[in-house]
Order: sequence, then C-alpha cells, then structure tokens
Amino acid sequence: MPASAAFSCAFPATKEFAKTIKHVHFKGLLPYLRGNEIQEHIVARALAYRDCQILKRNPRLAANLPKDSPPASHSAVLSFEFEPVYTGGKREKKNTTSKKIDAMDQMKHVSFVQTNRGGQVTFHGPGQIVIYPILDLSAYRGLTSRCYVSTLEKSIIGVLSGDPFHLPAKTTENTGVWVDSKETYNEGTSIKKISSLGVNVRRSVTSHGCSINCKTDLSYVNDPQFVMCGLSEFKQTSISNELGKMDVSLETVSDLFVRQLAGRLGIEEIDRIEIERDNAMEDDVFRRLDDELTVSS
Repeated sequence: MPASAAFSCAFPATKEFAKTIKHVHFKGLLPYLRGNEIQEHIVARALAYRDCQILKRNPRLAANLPKDSPPASHSAVLSFEFEPVYTGGKREKKNTTSKKIDAMDQMKHVSFVQTNRGGQVTFHGPGQIVIYPILDLSAYRGLTSRCYVSTLEKSIIGVLSGDPFHLPAKTTENTGVWVDSKETYNEGTSIKKISSLGVNVRRSVTSHGCSINCKTDLSYVNDPQFVMCGLSEFKQTSISNELGKMDVSLETVSDLFVRQLAGRLGIEEIDRIEIERDNAMEDDVFRRLDDELTVSS
C-alpha cells in the first residue's frame, strides 16, 4: 500500500530497508508482557544488524563479525490492545514502592510492570491502542531522538484532528497529546490528555512509543489515588468520550497513525500484517515475524 504523499517530509529515509514500513497489528487482547517480548525480539534483530554494519565499516573490528551476519529488517510498527496493566517508566522507578504496587493490585485488580521506556506511570488496557514503532533513526536524515518524539506527537494530532474524528488535538508543555474537552473540571479546566508517549532509544533503534485512548474505561486513569504520568491536576479522556459514541475502531486508529508516521518520514510503502491473539501466544510467532520483516535480498 503506497503511503500518502500529502505530507511535507523533513526526515527522508536514506537506506532501502527504511523505505518500507511493516505494520504488524495484533488482534485481540494480549498480556502486556507478551507484547513486550515480541517487541524486544524485533529490537534485538535491529540492534544486531546495526552493530554488524558498524563492524563491517571498521577494518580493525571486522574480525569480530559473527559468522552468520543478521539480515536487514524493514522498519516496523507494532499495534496492540493489552489486558489491563499499569506500567512504570524510568522516571517512576525510584518512586514505585511495593506498597503502591500492592494498592494497584488490590484496588484495581491490575498488575504493575516496570519498563525501560521514558516517562512515569501509565495505564494500558481494553479500548486503548498501544503503538510501538521500531525504527533505526540513523536511517532517516536528521531524525534525532527529540525530532522523533515530535514526529510521533504530530502523527497523533494528525489522526485525531483529521477524518473521521475532527478533535481539537494539540501539544502542551507536558508530554503527550491533549484535547480541549467538552467537559470541564477543576473549576473550569477543559484540557484533557488523550494520548501518552514514552519511548526508548538504544544505539539509534527505537522501542515503546505511544498509546491513544479510543474507548478506554477512564476509571483506570482518572482515579485520584493513582496519578498517571505524574500529572495529578489533569484528567484523561478518550475519542469515544469526546464524540459521545463507542464505535471507535482501534484498527482504524492504528492504520491512520501508521499512514501519518509514514508520510512524515517519507516512507514509500506500508505493508500491513495481522496476527490473531492465539497465534501471537505461540512460539512460532517469532519465526513468522522474522520472515515478514527480513528485507529480501
């Protein structure tokens, strides 16, 4: 599927493997740890390929090349809907006590997982699309980590403000994407968070990414006893809450996001792959992903 040409591309792909994006959408609710395991498998492949390319360019290090050099992988975007879970970013690690974790489990019946992404505590669960782009930033001209985060935010805003949602989405001094909600709180405040970001970059390879509240149960994120993203004074909302309807397709939102991201990176082709929950839980999913993502020689 050709990506949209309606964007001004500031970070064009400079390597062939980066000119196609593989959008892998997982259907059905997955355990968060399984999704993270799948993500880490793909990240490890990308890092191994990048490390081998560095060794090849340095004659003094070429002797350290493995006998079977890993193949190049296309840029990938994984999209998930997870079973309920609270996750902590790097900034939250020191503040997450066993007492706080027990409270989440007892009061919400939701487990807590510490991650290596940026940010603080956030929630993932039914009705929310979680999107993990796995890109080698060095394969896109001028795409720094800061520019990458900005590109994610602009892509989310493009999804929310365009067809079919037309929501007044924007960024603020706080991370994430926000909307001017139809509902006010805290003596007239109308701005609410609708999308959270938390990324990790290792040797130019990205992981984690963003989540968009499509038709999320907002009681998980607006409970004053559990502060999301370190922002106790703000509430969250969802697409369905703002539009007053529940028929928001997570698949549609993920597809729109990938097209927005591809357009902003000058990615020429989007190849969509769909994996059912039962297949995602099998060990064979890793071989399938390897086959799907490997660049044909």
